[in-house]
Amino acid sequence: MLRIDHSAAFGARWLAAGAIVLALGCSGNISNGAVSAVTGDADYDSTEAMRLDIEQISSPETWAGNESVDVCFRISISNATKEAMRVKRITLQSMGGGTYRLESSSRKFNQTIAPGAKESFRYWASAVASDPSVGTHGPLVVRTAVDAVAESVPVHAVFNRRVNGMVVVTAGSGH
Repeated sequence: MLRIDHSAAFGARWLAAGAIVLALGCSGNISNGAVSAVTGDADYDSTEAMRLDIEQISSPETWAGNESVDVCFRISISNATKEAMRVKRITLQSMGGGTYRLESSSRKFNQTIAPGAKESFRYWASAVASDPSVGTHGPLVVRTAVDAVAESVPVHAVFNRRVNGMVVVTAGSGH
């Protein structure tokens, strides 16, 4: 008779279940030993009339007592229509958790994008770092709303994009 020791398999299952619970428990920001995971749909377009790319072009340093800084983004918008489009307003906000977050902000513009053309916009946004040792270098999902006019018709588009597409893990001593 073949005898199988199920205790090793049973123990491995409990170990795997514990690892999953630990990983889920560490998602988001945890003070004193921060493990950051970006949440949110990082690839969403509400329209096909325009295409959007966003790049963080500055990563100012932060330190304890100075967690609030201004971060610069380059937002590139392509007009996918056959009509000229005038961008009137761009609004940025961060989604989900991360090592820093953007304050919701909105800027006025008055830039025309020709059909099939692409224009870039420089956008400064206020950011608050939850971990000064990482500052504004960590990954972030940004929601960008674009208000434009094409042929006298208002266009409102929303895009979600990930910036700084890296994984950041930091550990602190709790002091």
